[in-house]
Amino acid sequence: MKTYLQVALFFAITQLLGIFAGAVLINAAIANEEVRSLSVAPMPDADDPANALFFLGYILFGAVAVVLAARHYKGMLMFRLLEAMVVFTASSIVFFAFALFPLGLGLLEALALGGALGALLAATKFIWNGAKNAAAIISSAGVGAIFGFSLGFLPAAIFTILLSIYDYIAVFKTRHMVEMARELSTRQLSFAVTAREAPARKQDEKIEVYAERANREGDRLDLGTGDLSVPAMLSVSAYAIGPNGLIYALAVAAGSTLALYMLLKFVSKERVFLPALPPICLGGMLGLLLAKLAGF
Repeated sequence: MKTYLQVALFFAITQLLGIFAGAVLINAAIANEEVRSLSVAPMPDADDPANALFFLGYILFGAVAVVLAARHYKGMLMFRLLEAMVVFTASSIVFFAFALFPLGLGLLEALALGGALGALLAATKFIWNGAKNAAAIISSAGVGAIFGFSLGFLPAAIFTILLSIYDYIAVFKTRHMVEMARELSTRQLSFAVTAREAPARKQDEKIEVYAERANREGDRLDLGTGDLSVPAMLSVSAYAIGPNGLIYALAVAAGSTLALYMLLKFVSKERVFLPALPPICLGGMLGLLLAKLAGF
């Protein structure tokens, strides 16, 4: 399978997982104050646009910290511990949602099971790099779910636009996003999904030789977890708009997935590094607009 098809599939799975987890949280919060307390929005009102500005500052601070760490720290332990913490906390949200529905566990039992499975996934990735894509997909879905659950659609849309502008600047102006991507990809961390397309095996080529050549010559394509989680956040926030929320959420996911597919196909052909968020989020917004124009 072509690398851009693999990444588009990873993206679509992330969006569906995020929508599911976010919808469970939103519906559970209607009757449960404890679930409402899981919101990470700093302002009491989820529709306050100041929430978007707060989270943008949080993202900028984190980007600076990661760039400085990548430049001056050449070890692995700090990054592996950071990865384990992110995978644990974010994936626990998805597992918590599954424990609430369809398993139907109580809040404390669901929290315990979600935390246990999140810890298991983090530990699995810590000791086995083969779990990289699974950890990235599940944790990105969790981030998208909790942010979409915490923010109203307006601040989520503002946050998305601001992040898209930042992504453009970070790729074409400061170029630090390119630096971050290269540094983190060499460390095999779950801050991106990775797709590979191996070259054909030569006749009578030994398996050891082929494996080394495939790793060296094979086509590789990465997509950062931010590009996975932000559209999921927008989809989840759209779910809370009204009675047709599920249609809105799926429309955003469909539009963003189609936009990503077209972008990745172009990137794979032209061999260029482009910011993914602007076209992805534009596609999601257009998907929502089309759903509204269709009368939903």
